[in-house]
Amino acid sequence: MRVAVAELKQETNTFAPMPTTLEQFQDFHLLRGSEVSGALRGTNTEVGGFLEELHSAGHEAVPALAAFAISGGPVEQSAFSSLLRELVERLEAARPFQGILLALHGAMVAQEDEDADGAILEAVRHRFGPDIPLVVTMDLHACVTRRCVRHADAIVGFRTSPHMDQGETGRRAARILCRWLAGEIRPAMGWAKIPMVTPASNHVHSRPGPFRRLMDAGRAMEDIRALAASVFTVQPWLDVEEMGFATVVVADGDPGEAARLAARLAARCWEERHALLETDLVPPAQAIARALSAPDGPVVLSDLADGTGAGSPGDATAVLEALLKASPARPCLIPLCDPEAAVLAARIGPGGPFHAPVGGRRDRVFNRPVRLAGTVVQAHPASFQFQGGGYTGARMDMGLSAVVRAGEVRVLITSKPVFTVDPGLYRAMDLEPADAQVVVVKSHIQFRAGYQGIAHDAILLDSPGVSSDHLASLPFRRVPRPLFPLDPHMEWRPEECNAEG
Repeated sequence: MRVAVAELKQETNTFAPMPTTLEQFQDFHLLRGSEVSGALRGTNTEVGGFLEELHSAGHEAVPALAAFAISGGPVEQSAFSSLLRELVERLEAARPFQGILLALHGAMVAQEDEDADGAILEAVRHRFGPDIPLVVTMDLHACVTRRCVRHADAIVGFRTSPHMDQGETGRRAARILCRWLAGEIRPAMGWAKIPMVTPASNHVHSRPGPFRRLMDAGRAMEDIRALAASVFTVQPWLDVEEMGFATVVVADGDPGEAARLAARLAARCWEERHALLETDLVPPAQAIARALSAPDGPVVLSDLADGTGAGSPGDATAVLEALLKASPARPCLIPLCDPEAAVLAARIGPGGPFHAPVGGRRDRVFNRPVRLAGTVVQAHPASFQFQGGGYTGARMDMGLSAVVRAGEVRVLITSKPVFTVDPGLYRAMDLEPADAQVVVVKSHIQFRAGYQGIAHDAILLDSPGVSSDHLASLPFRRVPRPLFPLDPHMEWRPEECNAEG
């Protein structure tokens, strides 16, 4: 049988100051037709998993479109409309097919539709009707909405954070579709919404604690009764009307059973709400002193409040300012997105003196430019390929990039916001993280996969920015209230979750 394969992904931070453009999809990937399989087959991505499982099952994969942008502000409406129109048109051109596998993030917001993922599913369902099986993958930080559940037949979420199971999630979803096409099962989906959000830095599956307990609870349901059981812990920088955790369970032919299991998972989420708030954030100056005094490096410093994987612009300067002030005697690496500074460095050229303010151009609320005095080491266009546990094999364009050295501080300046979670970012500019004492990343969680086996320690920073873990400091206006922990003493009973089948 023929199965259409597609992807349209972006994670939105509604507090981010800059919109996400069509160019930013092109910077990560915007692939069409045969380009999809050529670029993503064998990668640790959901689409890579789709292709692998369909091939193993003897089905023909028909790639339509694969579009993925780095996290950022709401997607420009013209870009979203264009991509959605192209997605539907390319799926139409792929006919005939007997099913659709679609990779979404689940937390995309367009400028004129805060439920962009729901809009995608609605458009696909409207065009291809209720009889074409539609199985969807989502990041576990998705904000699953009523519209998403209404138009998808099955939703399957990641189970790891840092995300290392993208390919496996694609394979799990494809197995459900393949069994359905073979007449072995008939998926039925239940869904529950929980009025809570929690700091993202606690969402780590590899550590004992509340997050792992929730992931294990979903896995245990799959081992016994469910085709898929997902806990969506939602990324917390969304000011939208359907904000909150969600659970989704796919059962075989029994929507009532799916709803009961989703409600049971929702109750587990609520029980863990206080434990999920426990964070350990360290002020930058204190963290730098600790890292520089450590006997072995590298020590990774996570500037999570400027996390580019959380939609922040990547140009925050509080950590850079503290690092320069510390005048370290051991090598330190730090990234910064500043296209104007990259152009200036290229104009100066290798070996030339660099004296200019950098950063703080996009995030003008929490950060300000900092004067950088140093020497340009190199400047040229650059890209890198992910080598760590997440998105392995995929490439990302950094644009015109430069390295400016100020004493032992090496500042990697990129023109484009990029995921900083993989050492390949630095290696693309001839910087080796393993040889540094301090390596700064702009990431809550995903760096733990990229720096596994390299970092001797990691410290989460209490720095300012639009992806801060201090949720109460963010200007929420549209979220439903009461919402934990914005309303810390609220009462909620799991039976009120209105789980639906």
